[in-house]
Amino acid sequence: MTDPDKTPVSLETALSNSRSPDGLTRDSAIYELANFIHEDSAVRRLHEMLDDEIVTMQVDSADVLARLGGLKGLFLVLDEIGRRRDDPDADYIANRLYELDAGGDVEILEMIEPVVGQLSDYGFVGFQQLKRLRGRE
Repeated sequence: MTDPDKTPVSLETALSNSRSPDGLTRDSAIYELANFIHEDSAVRRLHEMLDDEIVTMQVDSADVLARLGGLKGLFLVLDEIGRRRDDPDADYIANRLYELDAGGDVEILEMIEPVVGQLSDYGFVGFQQLKRLRGRE
């Protein structure tokens, strides 16, 4: 997630970088925040970045939340997909989850099925969308 030749940044620096006006700095900050995925402030910021003005930030944030954020991260991403179901940019997020699940990197459907009743209404819509993409509905 980080370059081994670089000195690790602090959580505060990663959070600050994630708000930079420079897109490359913000995108790098997503992976800096990944190192702090167990910190609520890092998860909150990654969640906020699911609605960044640049789609790349949205997809990269979703990737980190899905890979490293456990069920909480998946719930946040599925909720965002469902909330923005009519937003074409959210399709990129859904497609990234599809890739993670289909490639076996993160078994999203298998992780969510046993706890599907805990999803919000939007999360359930996002989950149904992912199931359709995977051809399982």
